[in-house]
Amino acid sequence: MYCWKAADNGKFELYAGGVSVMSSYAKADASDGRQVDSRTARLVCTTEIPGGLVLSYQAENGLMLTEKLTTEQGTPIAQCTLSSADGIAVETNHLVPLVISSGSGKTIPLWKSLWTRMLAVPYDNTMWLRLEALPMRAGRISYDLTVLFNPESREGLLAGAIDFDCWKNALMCSAYDARNLEAICGVSDAGSHDTLPHGTIVGKEVSSSRFCVLFGEDYRQLLEAYGDVVKAQRPLLAWDGNTPFGFNSWAGLAFRLNEELFAKTGRFMREKLVPNSYHCQGVSYVNLDAGWSSIGEDGLQRLRDEQHANDQLAGIYDAPFAFFGRDVKAEIPGVPGHCFEEILLKDASGALLPRVDGAIPMDVTHPLWKRHTAWKLERFINWGYEYVKVDFMTHGGMEGVHADPAVRTGRQALNTGYQFVCDCLSPQRIGRPFFISLSIAPLFPNGYGHARRFSCDAFGTNEDIEYVLNAQTYGWWQNQRLYAFNDPDHIVLHRAFCMDRESTIGEARARYTTAAIAGGVMMLSDDYSEAEARKRTELLACNAEVNAVAASRTAFVPVESADSFACHAFTAQVDGKTCLALFALKAEGETVSVSCARAAIPEGVYRDLWTGEKYSSQNGVITWQAKACDALLLVHES
Repeated sequence: MYCWKAADNGKFELYAGGVSVMSSYAKADASDGRQVDSRTARLVCTTEIPGGLVLSYQAENGLMLTEKLTTEQGTPIAQCTLSSADGIAVETNHLVPLVISSGSGKTIPLWKSLWTRMLAVPYDNTMWLRLEALPMRAGRISYDLTVLFNPESREGLLAGAIDFDCWKNALMCSAYDARNLEAICGVSDAGSHDTLPHGTIVGKEVSSSRFCVLFGEDYRQLLEAYGDVVKAQRPLLAWDGNTPFGFNSWAGLAFRLNEELFAKTGRFMREKLVPNSYHCQGVSYVNLDAGWSSIGEDGLQRLRDEQHANDQLAGIYDAPFAFFGRDVKAEIPGVPGHCFEEILLKDASGALLPRVDGAIPMDVTHPLWKRHTAWKLERFINWGYEYVKVDFMTHGGMEGVHADPAVRTGRQALNTGYQFVCDCLSPQRIGRPFFISLSIAPLFPNGYGHARRFSCDAFGTNEDIEYVLNAQTYGWWQNQRLYAFNDPDHIVLHRAFCMDRESTIGEARARYTTAAIAGGVMMLSDDYSEAEARKRTELLACNAEVNAVAASRTAFVPVESADSFACHAFTAQVDGKTCLALFALKAEGETVSVSCARAAIPEGVYRDLWTGEKYSSQNGVITWQAKACDALLLVHES
């Protein structure tokens, strides 16, 4: 049971079970240079509300800061509001509703232990960012949420935003005391790929995002509970169809993509894979990625016709928020008489923003951008496509001067752009389902895509496998909470266009397993004009038991944290059976072991779904001597 209490020093505390889990205060900066801090301002009013408190402070400079502390449905939530005592509008781009530190008196060990880890969550998933659980240090930042936890005991304290319509949020260790954790609204920095300050909000009252705080004995349960809280605020974009099994052209074909190669891929899938369990209830996709424009409209419709004639669904690709062209004066397709320069995001002087990841951000609030995007998406609909991978979505949320004066922040713009895409592809509008897969995209706002890739591009080496498992280690909980599916990226079983060697058979098996335990999208990607790629794919993608695990949409939970890297063991209940996935990530092999008690799984005999080999626990431990990078997908039998 949580309880908020006010202190007499401008602070307030959160208690759980009679123990103070944190102390906090609030502060804010107005754009005119004035500041207010609850520790130094005068407390003018304390109001008790159901399950909480409202504390109002006034600074000598006339600024008012109101802190609302509630326990909505048992979840502690804090929000601050900036105003002026004279009723005049205030302007700000920096609100801090919580500055969290150790509670008073009897408090939790996390604040004192040198082993405490802070989960650093990237703003998005571009440029091979990864999640990291590292010691707290001055300036360490995590976007939108973090959890402090002890890796051994698993005790944790989570703080995370639950509003994503206005502010870019972060949790940051104070530069003056690394044991102070500031919940900030108004972050704009290299981590969010911004070159301009966060936009300001103006009003008689300006409120921060709401932040929830959760404490418990297992940080993994806290992350899942946080996902449930966010889902309650904004439900995921529901998908009533099947788990997507299919092919994506990027890793295997990249810009060598052409009509002939793609048609042969669809036939290979239809003839060799779908009859042998690579599908979900008979459904499979054959998806185009970047480079499809070279095929031409007639070729695209021929491909679609062949796919539909053979009970396959068609997917395509777009990057609606980013401009990769070189000539900004080029005419906008679908918007004759206008050039791209008109819809590119600019700063206050009218200069274009710099390229990020090779592209200039679009102004997704501009009427001409909306005409251009509607034209593109309408073509996909009219061509009969059922799936779109939308890429480089971060660009839609960058800070700049937007055409719509009501949109003052990057996150407001991102919500606007996302909503427009969803409206264009709405089943209610087009009369059929259309799957939206977010590729490079911020973690929040959620609710605008059926799937989100939880890593950057991943291919087929042991390093790629570890990278995807890093996302699984710290991001499994997003599956069926923030998004209907976690997307583990395209599954390379032989050799991607960018790989300097073929993957080993063990790497290929491990890469497929990473996808099967992610809880979501299964998209193969190899060049099937190569005999070895076809052989490998038939061997590994046609295991009915493994595919049943993937089709279940179950995200496996990590047994351990792993600092900046990936856990080796993950567990789940699938169709009432205990499953355990083990990974050897070193090329030369390694010993992988897991304690049944630590993993909360039964002892006994486990069967590997790949080989049929059985592994028995000995003294409560399951041990695997791996000779190279590889994976086991075990199911408990007795």
